[in-house]
Amino acid sequence: MKKNFSKILPYVIFSALLVGVSLGFQTIGGIDDFIIAFRFELPYLFLLFAALLYCMRPGPWRVVIAVIPFMLLYAGMDLFYIFMQSVFKLDDISLLPEGLNVSPLWMKILGTFFALGWIGGFLLLLKRQPRQFLIPLLLLILAACPPLAAYKAPRHFLRGAEILGIHLLPWSDCSTSAVMGRTLSLFLFAADKRDALERLSIMPALSDPERDPALLSDALKEKRNIHILVLESFLDPQQFAKLQYRTPSAPARFEPLRKNMHIAQSPVFGGGTAQAEFEVLCGVPAYKLYSSAEFNMLNGTATPCLPGLLAGAGYRTIATQPFKPEFFNSDKAYRSLGFQETNFPTIYAGNRPTYLKYDIPESYIFDGDLFDQNLSYVQKLLADGQPFLNYVLGIYGHMPHATDTNRFPPMVDIVGVRKGSQTYLALQQFYYRAGALADYLKKLREMDPRGIILVTSDHLPPLDLGPRTYQTLGYRIVSPGGEYRQNIWIYDGPQGKNTEWPHHYYEYMDFLFDALTDGRFCKSVACKNRQIWSPEKLTSSYNSIISQGAGISVRPTDYVAGVPQQPALTDRDKQKK
Repeated sequence: MKKNFSKILPYVIFSALLVGVSLGFQTIGGIDDFIIAFRFELPYLFLLFAALLYCMRPGPWRVVIAVIPFMLLYAGMDLFYIFMQSVFKLDDISLLPEGLNVSPLWMKILGTFFALGWIGGFLLLLKRQPRQFLIPLLLLILAACPPLAAYKAPRHFLRGAEILGIHLLPWSDCSTSAVMGRTLSLFLFAADKRDALERLSIMPALSDPERDPALLSDALKEKRNIHILVLESFLDPQQFAKLQYRTPSAPARFEPLRKNMHIAQSPVFGGGTAQAEFEVLCGVPAYKLYSSAEFNMLNGTATPCLPGLLAGAGYRTIATQPFKPEFFNSDKAYRSLGFQETNFPTIYAGNRPTYLKYDIPESYIFDGDLFDQNLSYVQKLLADGQPFLNYVLGIYGHMPHATDTNRFPPMVDIVGVRKGSQTYLALQQFYYRAGALADYLKKLREMDPRGIILVTSDHLPPLDLGPRTYQTLGYRIVSPGGEYRQNIWIYDGPQGKNTEWPHHYYEYMDFLFDALTDGRFCKSVACKNRQIWSPEKLTSSYNSIISQGAGISVRPTDYVAGVPQQPALTDRDKQKK
């Protein structure tokens, strides 16, 4: 009896720890698991756990070594959800290099020591006789069947899972993970995306007149220069209702910009800069149908997004990205979008030409320093005389909001937040960032009086505890679904009496073309800032962009997405009328 209990004890400990981690993270905003999920989850995890356990010699430490990866999986998925407000999926592993790129040095060192310690402990306890690995090998082969089926035969995998009562809940990834189990949900998500990618290759190409450079050229009377800034985690301190500022939260010169400030919804919260970039530059929602980030699908093949359309209309298109070229596949993605020139910092540019001088590794260039160099380059562009798109991505506000206090001492006296917290540091950063932006826009307008300027944030920062921080501090701007994806943006350019402001980031492109052509462009096609596109039309346009940018050949069709139609009136339509 005692011997039998000792055999099942590791599985009891394993189950208790999994449930404990799950319930513990629920209290701080993690995935709200249903206990019923473990009926699917535990049998499969027991298989993996047993394989790992029986690779090692008997002893109490082998249980510890075997349990650690599963605890990290559960804790990691919850932390990902807390800070990113998104459920972790297998293809999010591709974001690991991005996470390592932007992680502080101490975190990299700690992670390396932990990984080496676990590997060392595992090897120390590893069995020595080859024949002793027969059972673990058989268990691993069995455990490999579901992920292999999800990858190699996604449609059959989904049908088989459905028969067993395991399926995606289409209304919520979080609910799928909570009801079906974390690990099995990973396979469901992966199979669903593989299936969708296979279907993409046989979907009809979209005939989308909005994406014809000739149409834009015909609507242009004056080729104004366009300046787009996407700033990392640029939030408005004034939106925190429960914070008190004994000193101003921004320099006085920033306040006049508020009269040009609006609100629009980003596709992401807490992270995923490339998702916001994709919506701004391509004019469709970042659905993540085929990859964790659309930029990762783009391989340099031309796709009809804003830079490419402007280039086709005679514009010079320039992007400035102040971090590594591999950051969200930026180098290839920017080429696909139609940027003729991309400037990376000198320390990462390699042999690529660049104007951006910066030689401090693993750090983020301050917005003001980035702006100063960009202004000098804009001066040269103006002298050349060709109209241009000046696209600038700022990354200074990225976590962990580290600040050189010798250069930027704390300027904001705040009541209601702990000194040294991520919230406190982000608000101190904002003071200097707001001042730098005000200076930049003033000088840019003096240099280019007729230019169109749009400034937006990629997303709100996760701060200390993701949405919980925003809830606790009474953040006023909440998305309709209760998510914190609404962000401030600033516009300086032509506007008429009937200007229709974008409500989503994917409406920025049509809004800019609307402003650039004094409304003529939107009389020819259905601009998204003026007319509601159905989900089917948006998805068709999205598929067309992704398939072209990924170099996937699709068959042509006569379906037209951008022709003005008369959809059923929504509340927003009624307000416009």
